[in-house]
Amino acid sequence: MPDDVLVAVFNADDGGLDADVWTRLRDWLQPNERERADNYADREARAAFLIGRGMARAMLSEVTGVPPAEWRFAEGAHGRPEIASPDTPYHFNLAHSHGAVACIVGRGREIGVDVEFLHRPAAAHDVAARVCAPDELDDVNAAPDGQRQERFLVYWTLKEAYLKARGLGISLHLGDVAFSLADGQPKFAPRGSLADADTRWTFRLAQPNDQHLIAVAVDTRDGTEPNIRFQRFANNRFPRA
Repeated sequence: MPDDVLVAVFNADDGGLDADVWTRLRDWLQPNERERADNYADREARAAFLIGRGMARAMLSEVTGVPPAEWRFAEGAHGRPEIASPDTPYHFNLAHSHGAVACIVGRGREIGVDVEFLHRPAAAHDVAARVCAPDELDDVNAAPDGQRQERFLVYWTLKEAYLKARGLGISLHLGDVAFSLADGQPKFAPRGSLADADTRWTFRLAQPNDQHLIAVAVDTRDGTEPNIRFQRFANNRFPRA
């Protein structure tokens, strides 16, 4: 997959994992990751962490042949997990929300993914006003009553995916990480503190089920457009090796 970007989604509604898979996922972790997993008080958060790290290792193994247990991850400046070893041109990013875990893997590009639960409590207008650019807020407000929350989440997931791809965290004014949906496809339209940012990024939106929305950000500043492939991550995809 030299120029493919893979986006896989694990959906808890597809069925749970048996005990030996959970053991395998935990065994793949580094000691610091294992300690972090054990410190989660919330079972769902602990499961999402184990599944996400397992998905990353499994998908990286698929494209490189390196066994899952040999991957070592480090935390970036804003908490983004990054590959520490072995040396590889591949990158990955993770996101999870309410039973869905997403992992993106690509070669030689900055990449980011975000997933949001569509049925979360609706954002208050002042929240949308704080994180949306003026044109985005107008678009949210113009949507029919029953669609405003989903329209807001479209912008939110796009912003999160870009920030995660850049390893920035929520360290910028979110209204400056702006997008246009005028032609049906998300187009990066940075403003304010990001007015001079390179706009050669590709963004995709997907809905893997009726409960979740996914946004993907892929760096295309080298002038090439990758093949972005969405797929389900089946329970049996975690290798036994």
